[in-house]
Amino acid sequence: MRFARTRTVVKSAAALSIAGSSLAGLTLLQPQSGWNVSSSGVIRFGRAAVAVARIVVDYKLTLRGIDPSSEEYKLLKSQVTLLYSS
Repeated sequence: MRFARTRTVVKSAAALSIAGSSLAGLTLLQPQSGWNVSSSGVIRFGRAAVAVARIVVDYKLTLRGIDPSSEEYKLLKSQVTLLYSS
């Protein structure tokens, strides 16, 4: 059990260090190459993922504890949807 947990921690740390060093490398190379990092596919995908996560969390928090078959649930769901469609 302890070995599996240690292995998970090591794998997570390795993944984070690779991602962090890649991002740092991109940031340092950007001024030299004239390449705009914010237009990178990875950055755009990350921003989209954050937006999706925020919407999901908002839905979950707004609709938490309400019966899905109730009218209140339908009303709140449509109001939350309207926030993100405008």
